[in-house]
Amino acid sequence: MRSISPYERFGTLSPRTDAFMVEHVWRAGDTLTGLAHRYYTDWRMWRLIADRNLIIDARTIPVGTQLLIPQRPLQYGRYEST
Repeated sequence: MRSISPYERFGTLSPRTDAFMVEHVWRAGDTLTGLAHRYYTDWRMWRLIADRNLIIDARTIPVGTQLLIPQRPLQYGRYEST
């Protein structure tokens, strides 16, 4: 049996945004704003998670759903080395 990559499960590969993605399993009590705070330290970035996972209504996400958490984008005019 062949292993399926997250790119195959979640759609089109986007190397710029998904190069350092994290998988998160949705649990009871999770919120998109809570995930944004956990992964980005800014609850206002919840839309990045919703857009990447094609979430239209956060109230309908079933427990156990695997979400992709894209890397936090750099702020405009800011340089970060790796």
